[in-house]
Amino acid sequence: MDFSALTKKSSESFNQHKNLLKKLAKGQTVKCEQCQGVLTLDLKTPKPGQGVARCAKGCTEIVLELG
Repeated sequence: MDFSALTKKSSESFNQHKNLLKKLAKGQTVKCEQCQGVLTLDLKTPKPGQGVARCAKGCTEIVLELG
């Protein structure tokens, strides 16, 4: 089996999320690709060691493992 296409897509997605999180951490405004709402970064979630980046409508939700 050739997994190169899947690996490439996964790598692109990871890099896209990483860049999005860098912008949020710098305080830049980032909009949801689906609803164009502003994404927020919440590092004070109920679960210790986790954070989340999300839009108000919930279209985008990226859970972060903080270590």
